[in-house]
Amino acid sequence: MRTQGILAMAAAPLVLAACAREPEPEVLFVAGPEQACAEQAAIASGLDASVVAVTPTASTKTGATIYTATAGDAAYTCVVEVDGAVSSFTATAMIQ
Repeated sequence: MRTQGILAMAAAPLVLAACAREPEPEVLFVAGPEQACAEQAAIASGLDASVVAVTPTASTKTGATIYTATAGDAAYTCVVEVDGAVSSFTATAMIQ
């Protein structure tokens, strides 16, 4: 009986670890202008738009927003006009 108790105590952490859930992957939600930049960066990099990080960096006098999009090891600059149209998209750097 004593051996069975020791084995049960030793097996308990393994059983609990096997039942533990994997953490859910983080899903980035982007909308509107950010999505337009993410899609352009995804096309340029060959990656899925869901893994592209888009950050607003500046705005223009006409109200357009300038974004930096990072996809994998590449960075892009994207300008989105007030109406949501991408007016400029350029590769800016390879991230190392």
